[in-house]
Amino acid sequence: MTNSLPPPLRADGTHQLPLGDLLALGSQIRADDTPESLLHEVAETLRRVVTSAQVYVRLRNIDSDAFDAAAFAGLPAAIEARLRAEPVLPSIYPALLRPELRVSDSYLIPTGGTAPNAADAAAAPPDAPTLLVPLRGRGDRLIGVIYIALSASPTLDPTSAQVIEAIARQAALAVENVRLAERSARLLAKEQLLAALGRDVSATLILQDILSRTVERLDAAFGSGSLCLLDNDTLAMAAASPAESTLLGTRFGLGEGMVGWVAQHGRSFFVNDLGDDSAFTSITRSHRSCIISPLRSGGQVIGTLNVGSPRPGAFTYEDVDLLEAIAAQVGGPITSARLYQQSQRLAAQVQRRADQLAVLNTIARTASATLEQEYSLPEVTAQIRNGFGYDQVDLFLVDEESTELALSASSGRMSSMGVGYRQHLNIGLIGRSARSGQTLRADDVRADPGYFAVAERSETRSELCVPIIASGRTLGMLNLESPQLAGFNDEDVAILETVADVLAGALENARLYRRAQAAAVLEERNRLARELHDSVSQQLFSMTLTASAARAQLEKNPRRAAAQLERIQETATSALAEMRALIFQLRPPALRDQGLVAALQQHAQALSRREGLAIALSVVGDDRMARGLEQPLFRIVQEALNNVVKHASARNVTVALEFGVERVLLRVADDGQGFDPQTTPSGQGRHLGMISMRERAAEIGGTMELQSRIDGGTEVTVAVPRAAA
Repeated sequence: MTNSLPPPLRADGTHQLPLGDLLALGSQIRADDTPESLLHEVAETLRRVVTSAQVYVRLRNIDSDAFDAAAFAGLPAAIEARLRAEPVLPSIYPALLRPELRVSDSYLIPTGGTAPNAADAAAAPPDAPTLLVPLRGRGDRLIGVIYIALSASPTLDPTSAQVIEAIARQAALAVENVRLAERSARLLAKEQLLAALGRDVSATLILQDILSRTVERLDAAFGSGSLCLLDNDTLAMAAASPAESTLLGTRFGLGEGMVGWVAQHGRSFFVNDLGDDSAFTSITRSHRSCIISPLRSGGQVIGTLNVGSPRPGAFTYEDVDLLEAIAAQVGGPITSARLYQQSQRLAAQVQRRADQLAVLNTIARTASATLEQEYSLPEVTAQIRNGFGYDQVDLFLVDEESTELALSASSGRMSSMGVGYRQHLNIGLIGRSARSGQTLRADDVRADPGYFAVAERSETRSELCVPIIASGRTLGMLNLESPQLAGFNDEDVAILETVADVLAGALENARLYRRAQAAAVLEERNRLARELHDSVSQQLFSMTLTASAARAQLEKNPRRAAAQLERIQETATSALAEMRALIFQLRPPALRDQGLVAALQQHAQALSRREGLAIALSVVGDDRMARGLEQPLFRIVQEALNNVVKHASARNVTVALEFGVERVLLRVADDGQGFDPQTTPSGQGRHLGMISMRERAAEIGGTMELQSRIDGGTEVTVAVPRAAA
């Protein structure tokens, strides 16, 4: 408004406001103003219209709900400062705006009347009443109060009050519109920020990128920002704006300071003036205002978002809402990125473990492929060296007779000591490891007094000795050497101990195989000796006696001598048949060339012709399911039939073979005289035969059951799991 002359005076001392001035006031109240600038124009207009000495306006604070002094006209600077410093609580006005003081919709406070607080009392003129004009928003909510110092007249014309109230209503509407516009702008900015942040954090699974972009957005919105992540009950500063980059890596315990309190309780912390309060420690001493909100994912606190300012009163509850919205936006992506990071580490570990297992599988196959160690062990040492990248791998076997370690295989780039090199168990690190049965690692062999230096290995600086143990006995040693100090770590120890376990089974099997071979040779010799004694040797002895008798009768009784010579011929023929049968039993050609079933058929047919037995052979399934078991099963059937011939007095025998997926089943049953299994079997031969069959079944992982009763025949059943095959 630009009129130079004041409007005409009313009887109460106020100026009459022309309609044009009222409409002009509307144009002064712009929706793009701030509430403070708008109310300042209102105060100036009312001061001029009412010819008041002073006008000021208190406006309800959205965050604190208190009424702050927001606009002034005609007041000294000191009074303005005091009014700003002392807000009025909303509970004061209901008692102050009493019905008896009401003029229209305003309230006239007489001279010396009650003031809301000391600052308002200081601002009130000592000789004039004060008009309080409420500013009411939507729903008749009190959003502010205009204080107008009137002239000395104690009354106010109702019409003038209505004009003032019309201005107040326009001002209240404009303030709400401005605040609504500001809130809409803030909400739009918030939505834009959250949308941009959502795009940023959803576009990557790299944790550090998500943290950096989150902190950049915090810095842009609040002027600062940092982010802590919870790890094993400790908060670590994982990202920070440039101004707070020195805080990176700082750690806080749960419950320690404001950050620890938020992480422990899962609630936001907001303070607008820390002052000297030491109850809570801020992230940095320069902060006077701060907001800390918990980061959540899956209902669990995973960290905190932190903003701060060196200025008191820097933040509002809307800022708290915004920070909590940002925390809700990034909590899930941070967890996803951490899980992805963890999965990547696990994938690398799994791949490394898979590579190791592949090498171990190759080593196991090589070690178990043959029982001939002179072929398998050199290949195994080469696979250990190449598969795991070691410089030198040596494999020693323990010679129990000489108590020495004999080098059986070697692979590496160091000079070889030569296969056959021997070292006593009492010498060196490898000897100590072999004696104790414990893995030994020397990171610097020259610092170990027990190290035994060999000229060929002068470049060795570290050594790893791993014993190969089976059934509590050290069978051999894996010896690894490196030209580097501390060339081996805990992972190498774990790998080599696994390799040693694999080799232990192979070496033990080879040892047991050699023992079984020796025992089988001895047993076969004893059996052949018994068979030769029981059959061929007795027939040869009989032939000797008969030949002597025939010689004596040759001149005296030629006819009798001829009969004796014929008997000698029969005995010789029988002995030849017995000898051929024994030779056939040593290794039936059909077993080698045609398989188990064909060999059993030939053996049964030969035995039937010789002994007059009726032997029936029954086969179910494919005999290839018994591959590797042919020799032991043939010997068991052979022994069972021998027992039938010698002890059973049977006429019929059934041999049944069943080749299943899970097991191989063998049954030999006769209709002979039987015996009582609870008593010692009659005849030493039968006893030894039973022991022989049980041992053969056990050697191939099977079991033997015997069922017999007197005059009820005998049945031998052998079951061998397919895993044993």
